[in-house]
Amino acid sequence: MSLNPFTARREKKEEQMKERLHELQSYEQEAQQQRLPPHFSIQPAEEEDRYATEDLDKYLPAGAKSEQTPAFSYDSGGSYEQPSRARKCLAKLQSGFMIGGALGGAFGFLYGTYAAVVYKHILYLPIAVVQAGGAFGFFLACGTVIRCEETLSSERLPKCEPLSVSAMVRPRAEVAVRATDPCYCAVVSAVLGHSQQ
Repeated sequence: MSLNPFTARREKKEEQMKERLHELQSYEQEAQQQRLPPHFSIQPAEEEDRYATEDLDKYLPAGAKSEQTPAFSYDSGGSYEQPSRARKCLAKLQSGFMIGGALGGAFGFLYGTYAAVVYKHILYLPIAVVQAGGAFGFFLACGTVIRCEETLSSERLPKCEPLSVSAMVRPRAEVAVRATDPCYCAVVSAVLGHSQQ
């Protein structure tokens, strides 16, 4: 026997487990002789599933029991209506202001950090960020709104035959004659972004 108290406890537990195992084995042998199932064995439950037979719709509110249509219908074969010109211009104005504000805020942060360190005054930092962000945002928003114009629709373009590469590369004399052609003018103005009046 060892002097370590933990070893003595462990050995005592092992002896108790062996006795318990011996009792269970003897009980199992007696049960097999009597052909009775042991009380500690797991038997599969032969119960029926009460959720499968129960009507769970009785717990639903009255509005949910009727057939419901979706809140919106997606018409995959329908036509798409583009947003109005004003909405497009507002979206361009907003995105221009946000991009300009972010860029100006970054430059304002750099300058404000420098000014705050040099002049030893921390309030230079947020003032510089707000001023530079607002100024850059304003000017970039103005620049994007200037480009907000009506796009040239395909109905207003004259019907033209497709140009080949050889037709695009011509001597200067032929280009001067070609410049009076409405198809040529419409294609050039569409590429350059000008609307034909």
